[in-house]
Amino acid sequence: MTTDKPVDKNMLGNETNVEENITWLSVEDCRLRLSGFAFFEEDHKLERIPNRLKSVFNEINPCLNELGGNTAGGQLSFRSSTSRILIRAKITAVPNMVSMTPVAQCGFDCYIGESPKNLKFFGITKFDRTQSEYICEVVSKLDTTKVKEFLFHFPLYVGVKEVEIGVDSNAIIEPPTPYEKEGKLIFYGTSITQGGSASRPGMAYTNYLSRKLNLEHCNFGFSGNGLGEYEVAKMLSEIEKPLLYIIDYEANSGTNGRMVKSLDDFIKCLRESHSEVPILVVSRVPHLMDLLDESAGTLRNSLREFQRGTVEKFRSLGDNAIYFLDGYTLWDDDFDEYTVDFIHPTDLGFYFMGKGLEPIIREILNKH
Repeated sequence: MTTDKPVDKNMLGNETNVEENITWLSVEDCRLRLSGFAFFEEDHKLERIPNRLKSVFNEINPCLNELGGNTAGGQLSFRSSTSRILIRAKITAVPNMVSMTPVAQCGFDCYIGESPKNLKFFGITKFDRTQSEYICEVVSKLDTTKVKEFLFHFPLYVGVKEVEIGVDSNAIIEPPTPYEKEGKLIFYGTSITQGGSASRPGMAYTNYLSRKLNLEHCNFGFSGNGLGEYEVAKMLSEIEKPLLYIIDYEANSGTNGRMVKSLDDFIKCLRESHSEVPILVVSRVPHLMDLLDESAGTLRNSLREFQRGTVEKFRSLGDNAIYFLDGYTLWDDDFDEYTVDFIHPTDLGFYFMGKGLEPIIREILNKH
């Protein structure tokens, strides 16, 4: 069968120019909860790094400023009786990544439920990948007799200049159900932490954990640049009300020796501001080269034991709020099936990471 479009209509785009009887809600609407942008109140920008630190980062690692403009970890939430949801967005670039879908890199996905405990995935922005602006009808034909919970995940690997949510003009709009507790999970790491290579934003393991735990989180995964800079640790220490720091940057700093040089000072910097906030150090998940290259496997084992030993050293000095997790335990022997390129997880890899971390994080938070 010859066709210039996909046979399955579900593979077609959902862009629209029909805006009749639609009310547009901005991210600063008081009925919406914007989360994941720790410095938004300071700069009113959908970015992960505050303006005041950009000159500092430009000196130590300019890549951080570019990656800090990516909106990984951003979320919008509210409750509504609307029958449909539209998203109108302006992004900083068009999709250009080989191993990530356009929606993961540059789009939004939507979860809906009666409460945060039963949110289900409902749709994505299916936009023209050659354009940096789009309006998409993500969901339609919803029951208007019930007020439901809505959650939107921001793009993982692009910046968002503007975004608005479109709802029925006569719909009820309310603030979302509060998080389980006040405070933030703060993730620091690499491209994997940032969400590469999920198929859509909600499948990044940090977003998965935020939904399952019903907690706000901030994603400070910097693709290829999780290098453990002291200045980054200082930035993380300035974030208000941290619940838990999850540190996972071996994949970028192991083979170049930077983790061995930086981890101790990184932890000390966090402790200077937050002496009792728990810290979880996670060594990296398996790579196929660990099995194929003996020297790579030996180095990987050495780095795992270094991280374990660093945590044990802090605990021996009286820090009972620091923990270590061997990342190898998050995947089983089929781990080669869980990535797109032997390194970056697919949705399956992220699912197992989230499922493995969830009970560990719950246990830590229950203790503290």
